[in-house]
Amino acid sequence: MRSLLARTLLLAAAVVLAGTGTAAAQPTDLMAKVVVIGVPGLSWSDVQASPELTALVNQSHVGSISVKTAGPHTCPVDGWLTISAGTRAWGNVPDQPCGDLPAVTDGKIAGWQSYVDRQAEHHTGAPIGRLGISRDRVCGFGPGAAIAVAKPNGTVANWSPDFDAAKLASTACGDAIVDAGAMPLREGRDEARKHVADLVTQARAAGGWVLLVGVGQETADAHQQTLVAMHLPPDNGPRWLTSDSTRRPGMIQLTDITATVLRGEAKPVDPAGSEKAGPLDGAEIHFTGGLHTNAEAVIEDRLDANQRFEQPRPVLFVVALTIVGAEVLALVWFLIRRSPASRRTAVFTLLMQGGFFIAVFLAQATLWWRWPSPGFSLYAVTIGISALSAVLAQVFLKRYAYLGLALAAYLLLLIDGVLGTPMQVGSMFADGPVIGGRFYGFGNSTFATLAVGALITAGWAAQKLIDKSRVQAALAVLVIGGAAIVVDGKPGWGTDFGGIIALTPAVLLMAWLTWKGTISLRALIGVGVAGVLAVSLVAFLDYLRPPEQRSHFGTFVARLLDGDVSDVLIRKLQMAVQFFSGPAGWGMLVGVILCMLATVLPDRVPSESYREFYRSLPMVRPTLLAMSTCGLVGMLLNDAGVALPAIMIGFALPLLVAHLMASRQPATVSPESHLVQES
Repeated sequence: MRSLLARTLLLAAAVVLAGTGTAAAQPTDLMAKVVVIGVPGLSWSDVQASPELTALVNQSHVGSISVKTAGPHTCPVDGWLTISAGTRAWGNVPDQPCGDLPAVTDGKIAGWQSYVDRQAEHHTGAPIGRLGISRDRVCGFGPGAAIAVAKPNGTVANWSPDFDAAKLASTACGDAIVDAGAMPLREGRDEARKHVADLVTQARAAGGWVLLVGVGQETADAHQQTLVAMHLPPDNGPRWLTSDSTRRPGMIQLTDITATVLRGEAKPVDPAGSEKAGPLDGAEIHFTGGLHTNAEAVIEDRLDANQRFEQPRPVLFVVALTIVGAEVLALVWFLIRRSPASRRTAVFTLLMQGGFFIAVFLAQATLWWRWPSPGFSLYAVTIGISALSAVLAQVFLKRYAYLGLALAAYLLLLIDGVLGTPMQVGSMFADGPVIGGRFYGFGNSTFATLAVGALITAGWAAQKLIDKSRVQAALAVLVIGGAAIVVDGKPGWGTDFGGIIALTPAVLLMAWLTWKGTISLRALIGVGVAGVLAVSLVAFLDYLRPPEQRSHFGTFVARLLDGDVSDVLIRKLQMAVQFFSGPAGWGMLVGVILCMLATVLPDRVPSESYREFYRSLPMVRPTLLAMSTCGLVGMLLNDAGVALPAIMIGFALPLLVAHLMASRQPATVSPESHLVQES
């Protein structure tokens, strides 16, 4: 069995790293001069409202740009500092309006040191000034461009306060950054659009290729959306912009601008000039997909994309409130009446919550963002699929309905991962481009859903085999759990570093308990070490690939070897502990601890049904302990913190309670049942 575990780990590591890459195409006619025209607040609605900008669409590779930076808002200064650093920077003071951009006095950015200090204060690791020191003869025009092209000490050279077409066309400028000014909120917006279009015309006449992008929001409290990105002239016809940092057609992020201007030539020097700066967060911009020749259709597609990215998180709260409210009412009715009807209603609402973890992904197949009232459409679709999932599970599996929901979530996410995670884009569980989180692969909420589905499915399969052979049952756990690990962790599929760190030891522990029935301290340490080695092997193999092909795994190893990992770890720790800034986080922690204790000390749980369930079948205990292990490791080592096990509980607990309520006599259920699954 030990050799089987070792071979399985090596095979999983090999599969995780195999066959990765990107479908994006590198431009073959990249001109010598790159001119970036930055316009804070430039939206696709502006393009639609401007005949001049609309006319540029069919002359450009197009897309949307995520302008999320290190701070809670992306004011113009945040955006320009991010372009300067090539990684997300923090510019504005929290809880204050954006304010004006700093002036250039005697060849230096006023207050530059305050921006340097702000990066250290917030542990951004952003080496502001990297663009200015890494690229010779880069020109700047306008106040925002001064920030972008400043040296690490804040000095500015080859800069003009206003746009100068003659200078741009001269040999004095290699590449150039142009600040076209933020879009006015109300009056003057039409004139600003015409000004932007005119700048594009003049920049193209200078002989380079032009990148027109939004670089931030106009105000700190602006409605967040993805902004405009255009690349002119197009290479081989107009297509969709993309990059290896997003791996999504039609989507780039702000840090890609720096990577594109530098073309991989960034100097590894931090603002102090004493240590190496970390790698660029972005990647060179590419194009992909088929030709587009209908400007109106392209603009409509981008406006639809904004709806797809803006609506999910607000709607998530309303959907959750609806389902939890229905559960509370149904359970109160059951506690009062204890009637068959009240029991059935309570079970259905609990199963509906389980169905929600399927609906958040399947909803993407309905193209809800193209419907009238996209927010309400998403709400209705999600509630509808949640209810339909519960109905189908009850009709076909009766009181074992939870089994169908867990298995469906497991298979659905395996398929989604292998296909490149198309159901993640715009889902309620994805940290999309507006939030600026994960652009591809599985996020924390998706991983939590996959982990619960995988462990329940593995527990059920092992239960069916355990009487015949414990070795075969343990092998079933490794195969089912291993498939989830591979899909979750493989670069280009789930690409989830934190996920496999949590799931690998949980699967190994479950397999060991299935095989042996118990575990010693020595074996427990061995399982932990095996999990660490497996994850480390995957990360190191990813690091060996070219930098532009690395995923989060290899990038982390690169930062670790460069000694640039401290800020990353501190930021992740800050993200994990931020949940405890209010009572909700502490409430989640208490709930998570109680649920974990219930899997270790079942006799202390004040529920006879649960105690009988725990002792009913051999695979109940391994399955529950594996879930607790996954949640605990994820909580301690993942930036989601307590939210990760809380999401797992949000999926698993309603299924467990629904089964216990549907089973009149949990202690007498036959070994043929699928009880284990719902653990």
